[in-house]
Amino acid sequence: TGDPIYDASAILAAPTVYDRAAAAGLKVAAVDWPATRHSPSLAFNLPFFKDQRVFETQTARTVWDELRAAGFPLDRQGEWALLPKRFLKDAMVAEVAAHAVRRHAPDMLMVHFLCADSHQHLFGPRAPEVYWAIEYIDACIGRLLAALPAAVRERAAVFVVSDHGFLPVERDIRPNVRLRRLGAMRGDGVAGFSGEACFVMNHGAGYLYALDCDAGALRSLAGEIAKMDGVAATWPRERFAELGLPADHRMLPDAVFEAKPGYQFSDETAGEDENGAPKYRGT
Repeated sequence: TGDPIYDASAILAAPTVYDRAAAAGLKVAAVDWPATRHSPSLAFNLPFFKDQRVFETQTARTVWDELRAAGFPLDRQGEWALLPKRFLKDAMVAEVAAHAVRRHAPDMLMVHFLCADSHQHLFGPRAPEVYWAIEYIDACIGRLLAALPAAVRERAAVFVVSDHGFLPVERDIRPNVRLRRLGAMRGDGVAGFSGEACFVMNHGAGYLYALDCDAGALRSLAGEIAKMDGVAATWPRERFAELGLPADHRMLPDAVFEAKPGYQFSDETAGEDENGAPKYRGT
C-alpha cells in the first residue's frame, strides 16, 4: 500500500523484479506502484501514496517538478487517492505513464491502477460498479499502449496482473476495541499507540504487536483476540514458519490472526462494539 513512513529499503525483505532488472542494467520506471518510496532501482518514480503531504515530501523533487511543469494536477494527488475518486487518479496515472515512456524511454515500466480495488471495497465483489471499473482500467491500458512508439509496441511484453482477490464482508472484528476495554491499549493509528500491545490489520488478516508487556501478558492478550467472534485461526511467532514468514525481522508481529468468511479485521479503536457493521463491503 501507500506507506507513509518507510522507504522501500526498509520494508522489502528480498530483491524485487525491478531491483533485478535495474541490476541487469535496465532502466526502470514506476507510476503509482506500492512500496517504492525512494527506491534506488527506479530511474523515474511517482510512488503510490494516500496523503497529499506525503506525495509532496516523499516524491523525488526532480520527478515532482517535471510532472508539474508538464501540467499534471499534482495538487489533487491526495484527494484522488480516496476510494471514491480513484478512477480520476487512474486516468492521470495512464497519462503520466505515457509521459514517462516519451520522456525517459524505460526498458521496464510498472503501472498501478486503483479503481478496481476501490470499487470492490466500496460496492463488494462482482458488483456492477466493479465490472465498470475493470472496463475503465482496460481503456486506460489501451491509451497507454497507444502512446508507445510503434517500434516499442511491436516488441513489448505486457503483463496485466492483480495483487489480490476479494471476498464479501458482513461484519467487522475490532481487536483494538477489545484491547482498549481491557486496559491494554491507548491511542490510535493516527496519534500513535501506547500500552501493552496494539493490533494492526490488513482486513482478512491481522497482527498483534507487543508494546510494553511480557510474554505471559502477550499470550493472554492473543487469547482474548482469538476468542472474538469472527476469528478463524491464530499463529504465535513460533509457528510463523507455517505461513512462510521469516524467522527474524524487525517488523514481525508477535501473533497473526485470520478472519472467518464474511468478516474482516478493523483498526477501529473507539466505542464499545467489538463486532460492528463493516466500513467496506469487500476485502
